[in-house]
Amino acid sequence: MAQHNTLSKKVTLSENVKKGHIVSFSGHLATTGTVGKEPAGVAMYDGSAGDLAAIMCIGLIHVTQDGTLALGDGIKAVAGEPVKAVTADPVFATVSEVPSVNSAELLLK
Repeated sequence: MAQHNTLSKKVTLSENVKKGHIVSFSGHLATTGTVGKEPAGVAMYDGSAGDLAAIMCIGLIHVTQDGTLALGDGIKAVAGEPVKAVTADPVFATVSEVPSVNSAELLLK
């Protein structure tokens, strides 16, 4: 599954992240609804606190998942992980493909 990056930004990480974690502009693992930790993009590489890291903000990106995501699900972030949103308000991304029970492709908006 190819990634399609339309927009990426650099952030200084405030904590350690793994490739595929959802990150805020403040460099924290993102949690939807938490001030200063709102989702901004998905980490393109592993990084440590203090590192300057690239996050993909708009485009299609492959992430790991826990097997609960399905095509068309709206996604929010909880501690950097993609979680199905139960309402439309906190949606950060949409699942565009589910190639396996352990992975999904997200369309970042």
